Formats: sequence, C-alpha cells, structure tokens
Amino acid sequence: MKKRSNRKENYKMWLNRRNAIRRLAALALTCALAGTLAACGGKDDGGVPGEGKGDPVATYQGKTVTDTEFNKYLSLLELTSPMEAMYIEYIPGYKEQVLERYIIYKEYAAKATSDDVKQAEESAATFRGQLDEVLKDEAQKESIKQILDKSGLTSKEAERLLKMLISGELAIDKKFQEIKNAVTEDEIRAEFDKAPSDYNIVTVRHILVATTDSATGEEKRTEEEALARAKEARAKLIAGGSWDELAKEYSDDPGSKDNGGLYADAKAGDWVEEFKQAANTQPIGVIGEPVLTSYGYHVIKVEKREEMTFDKLPQDKKDAIRESLAAPKLNEEMEKELEALGIEISLPQEETPAEDGSGEEPQGEAGGDGEAPQDDAGGENGGDAGGETAQ
Repeated sequence: MKKRSNRKENYKMWLNRRNAIRRLAALALTCALAGTLAACGGKDDGGVPGEGKGDPVATYQGKTVTDTEFNKYLSLLELTSPMEAMYIEYIPGYKEQVLERYIIYKEYAAKATSDDVKQAEESAATFRGQLDEVLKDEAQKESIKQILDKSGLTSKEAERLLKMLISGELAIDKKFQEIKNAVTEDEIRAEFDKAPSDYNIVTVRHILVATTDSATGEEKRTEEEALARAKEARAKLIAGGSWDELAKEYSDDPGSKDNGGLYADAKAGDWVEEFKQAANTQPIGVIGEPVLTSYGYHVIKVEKREEMTFDKLPQDKKDAIRESLAAPKLNEEMEKELEALGIEISLPQEETPAEDGSGEEPQGEAGGDGEAPQDDAGGENGGDAGGETAQ
C-alpha cells in the first residue's frame, strides 16, 4: 500500500474548465443511455454502485473504495470518455490519478446542495431524447452493453453513479467560481502587461504548406520541398492570384483552405510563436516571406490588426484572463484537499504496455478539423482553427 503521489502535474484535470463542462455533458449522455438499455438492468439497492463490495483499492479517513466500486466507475468512464480509458491503459500511474479524482467527486457530491442534485438530474434528462434515435441501432446497443458488462454495471447503477458525479462536478465548479471571483482587477492587469501583444486582434489570410500529414503523423514533404511550394504560392499571390483559388490549391489547412485562408478577428496569443510574431509585426497588406512553424511553412498576409491596451480589452478577454489565473489556484486547493484526505492506494500492480515504436503517448481529443497554428494555451480563434495545438 502506498500514499498518493505529490506530483502537481497530475492535477491538470482541474485546470481546464471547458473540458470539465464537456465531461459533464458526456456524463449526462450516459444517463439517457442508462434509462434505455433495459437489457443491462438489474436489482438497484441504492447507494454508490459497488460500495463495500470486493477488495479495497483506496482508504482515507476511515472510508474505503473497493475494486468493485471503482471498476463500475471505470466502465462508465470508458463509455463517456474513451480517450481517458486509453490513457489508463497506456500511461503509467494514470489509473491512480483517476481513482483520486473519483474520491474527490464522491466527497464533493456529499457536499452538494439540493439545487446541485436537481440540476444534475435535469442535465441528465436533457440528453435522454437525443439518444433515443441513436439507441435504435442494435449494433450500438450491443457495444455499449459489452462495456457495462465488464464490471456488471447495470443501467440503474450507471444513472445513479452519473448523478453523483455531476453533483460533485457542480460543487467543484462552485468552488472554482469563488476562486475566480476573488481574482482582482490588478491581478488581471498584471497578467495582461506580461505580453500585451498577445491580446492584439488580428485578421490574417494564410496558406499552410505542411511538412507532416496530420492524419498519420508521417512526413508529407521535406522542409525544402515545403518552402519551395510556399514560395511558388506566394509568387502567384503577389502576381495577383486569388486567395480563394490558391488556398484551395496549395493549403493543407482544412480549417481555412476553403475560405481563402481567412482567420478573422483572432487573438494573436492563440497562435504558435512564429505565426504570432508574423501576425503582430508584418506590415498590413503585405504578403510576407514564408514562415516556418511546427506545422510547415505559412504564407501570411495580415489584413487588419488592432493593437490592444488593457483599457480597450473586452470584458470577455478579461474574464478569460481571470479564469486562467483562477485555474492554478483551484489546482492548489484540490492538491491540499487530496493531501488532507490522506488517501492510501492499493491498486494491483500495472503491467507496462508494450512499446509501439513511436515513443509517443496517445494524443488528446481534437477540438476541430483545422490546422491553424494555435498555441497550446487554449485558443479562442473559433471555427476549425482549434483542431491541433502545437506542443
């Protein structure tokens, strides 16, 4: 048996509230599913599914989480977040983090107000109708049933577990709102002053000549080949060629190639460094020399740029800064609470996954189809621009 680790990087799960909202929606979908899969039904004895049954995998403050209980949660997680299920399989120690998170949800669910519980129920009900049509497909029903059967999770248990998790998520979100509301205007201004140009609002057109195939990760062309192709596209543009036509012909960015390479009114700081520098410094209306980023070479034309000051900064951008400052504070609070719980974990020894030769971990969910050079801070550039972040 071992005490929980003290690696703060383990708690990135608390930092991205947009991911939390997506997780909440995904969990709500399961409730609809749980109500319709009669074949997975069974006796429902109330309480937390699997609680007190099986062998302990975690103890804290006189409480226990058993393998039966945790495995039922893992079945639900596999159903609602297949990517996380993959992380558990491939990333050493990730299952431990998931167990700690489950305990936090469970503890916060116990603190949830009646309004939280009611909202959790309403969130689940909202999605029931949306799944009715999907679940008429017998093939999908069967695949879902197979996941639930791994731990013997019944439909009623899935619904009950779902409501508990959403209640806990809502209670955590209230804490986050309190932390966020405590962030001062001076703190927001100080953060803005670190890099004012990141907040410039820029409209650009660009053609990306990629060096890597985004679908396979394999080399698409060499840097020399990409540069030559980018120069060819630039020459045609300078000669009066149409952005609409040339973007379709030359660009490898599916997020902009069909609209003339346009990204309108984008926040400069959402782009990777090289692209951001070009967007912030290139003369307006000039088609610049090709710019190399991790994606390949970009031919860029800045059409409009608004130099931002703090006094001109829109409220939604201030709110985004406030949230970014509050997120690590929530992280610290969660870390303290986990320490205070004194969790001791006794998960079975995990086998190390076989190497696939790539040396890479599974990648996260994509936010869209585009390949605009977005920074990994979480962009606001909209459309399909958020497809792949540059690491």
